[in-house]
Amino acid sequence: MRASRLDRSPGRPDIRLPLYRGSPLAALLASVLLLGAAACGQGASTGAATPDRILHNGQVVAVDDDFSVAQAIAWRRSPGGSEIMRVGTDEEVLALAGPDTRVTDLGGRVVLPGLIDSHLHFSQLGIEAEFENDLRYAMSTEEIVQLIADLMERLDPGPGEWVTSRGWDEHKYERPFTRWQLDEHTPDNPVRLGRVYRGVAVNTAAFRLMGIDDSDSSTWPDWWLQDLDWFNYEDRVFREMRTLTVDGQTREVEVPTGMFLGNATRLVTVNPPQRDYEAQLRAIDYGSREMTSLGVTAIVDPGGGGRVMRAYQDARDRGLLHFRILQVYEGMWNTQSPEAIDAHFAALPFNNLGDRFLRWRGTKWQIDGGAGTRSSWVSVPFVDWESIEGEPNHGYHWVEDDVREAQLRRTVDRGWEPHIHSTGDLGVKQTVDIYAKLMDSIWAEDPDADLRWSVIHAYLPMEAETSVLDKMAEYGIIAAVNPSFIYHQGRSFSANLSPERMARLKPMRSYLDSGVRIAVGSDYGTSPYSPWIGLYAMLTRTDLWGDQHGPEQIITLEEALRGMTIDNAYLTYSDDWTGSLEPGKVADLVVLDLEDLWELEREPDRILDMGDRVLLTLVDGNPAFQRGGFAF
Repeated sequence: MRASRLDRSPGRPDIRLPLYRGSPLAALLASVLLLGAAACGQGASTGAATPDRILHNGQVVAVDDDFSVAQAIAWRRSPGGSEIMRVGTDEEVLALAGPDTRVTDLGGRVVLPGLIDSHLHFSQLGIEAEFENDLRYAMSTEEIVQLIADLMERLDPGPGEWVTSRGWDEHKYERPFTRWQLDEHTPDNPVRLGRVYRGVAVNTAAFRLMGIDDSDSSTWPDWWLQDLDWFNYEDRVFREMRTLTVDGQTREVEVPTGMFLGNATRLVTVNPPQRDYEAQLRAIDYGSREMTSLGVTAIVDPGGGGRVMRAYQDARDRGLLHFRILQVYEGMWNTQSPEAIDAHFAALPFNNLGDRFLRWRGTKWQIDGGAGTRSSWVSVPFVDWESIEGEPNHGYHWVEDDVREAQLRRTVDRGWEPHIHSTGDLGVKQTVDIYAKLMDSIWAEDPDADLRWSVIHAYLPMEAETSVLDKMAEYGIIAAVNPSFIYHQGRSFSANLSPERMARLKPMRSYLDSGVRIAVGSDYGTSPYSPWIGLYAMLTRTDLWGDQHGPEQIITLEEALRGMTIDNAYLTYSDDWTGSLEPGKVADLVVLDLEDLWELEREPDRILDMGDRVLLTLVDGNPAFQRGGFAF
């Protein structure tokens, strides 16, 4: 394993400096400050002789190299936050207690390291909870319409106020819902409903805001009755034959239902107003409380960048950020020219900015689309292309190899590591091949460069003609996967890719057997934010309908938990101070109302209830969530 470019030993303050390759001044400043930090850390470790807190009589799962299971854990306050002193037997740990140590009897319950989500678009989570209804679990058109009716009753919006929600997936319903069904409950309110990925649905009031009137053909845009020349495979305007009075005459006409996919969403030119800044801060407060109630102590925000950093920083300063945001990627980048990308990053005076609670580092890119919208870049066409597209559909990709390489060089040379959305086998192969070229050139100059680059989503890495598993392992390229897609979108993915390819989608077993590290995330808002859904999917490969996809790719509970804790910490350059319960690391942990962790492997259906069984979540040794009735 290649050594880190910065020594960040446990217990030291977490210092982040701009890292410009080849900058002697940056290296000198880093050395001076790290020496000072080391002195502070050494002084702190010789201070308190006894722990501040002890949890004992439990099943403490350390997720260390040996996946040790202990009975008790002790930690103390330190200048850098918290520091675990001992994980061991009750006798070993209780022997450390002093007169001021607070001791909690766990009653045999399970303790895990705090869960880390490697891919969660966090800024909207609280907004959705306060102002929207979650459409992701709806399994019929009727359920979608009822959720919007319920939302209207709950919010009671005035005429003209926008109604929004997200998470629909047309593949889950016998027939897609229409604007006319929404109109029954929202006649005076424009509606905008986001799909799980690259889609939007609106009602007739939204069309009126666009100046479109069903009864006046002069208001109809050029896409109203037929698709546009620039439409690609995933671009679609849903239409339905209706009996309408148009220009004073009754006629049968096929008009848009309000549902749009792919780039066709750009045809919807009206949007709800942005929530005010205080609402954004409330969302961060609510959202981070919600995540800690599920046992999550840290996340990666894969694409907020500088746009959200001000709100995150203000929320932290006001005490409204209740967990760690280990990385906020700067992006999204796809078709921008290398010169424009270079100018953007040249204007940023720093990178790798922040501390253990909020860090801005890394870049987010996109190479292709997704399986649900038939836009992943695949070598074998999507199934049923004869009847759906009329010609072989291989999806799409944003740029060719030489352009992507030039784009990336402008950023990695400035010290920004890349993370690229790649779903189809050709998309994954392009990403891995270009990564390898760039890594080779970097290591030629700096053999100790610590490169933790990831392929985001990484659906199909092992197709016969395009397999990159061995190359990913050789170069240490991380598969940043979202197994919850299997649970929530298994049916649509299988229908579009074929059951055979679906069985190989996100192949956790093959990744691990090949030596590829996996980092697990939810990809909220495409999928729900509960980490337990992803755990269930990794242990069962089963979807909402009860269909199983590729049982040979099931992994063990131990392997899955590593992907949700220590390996996510590794992705974010945080594994030396978090991600496992070991001496010297911070006290980020979760207590579950469960007496034996292995029950979840023997009875995986229990995993889906674990969100309600989180009793306590500690971030830096402090309660971020505590369920009523549990004494701490």
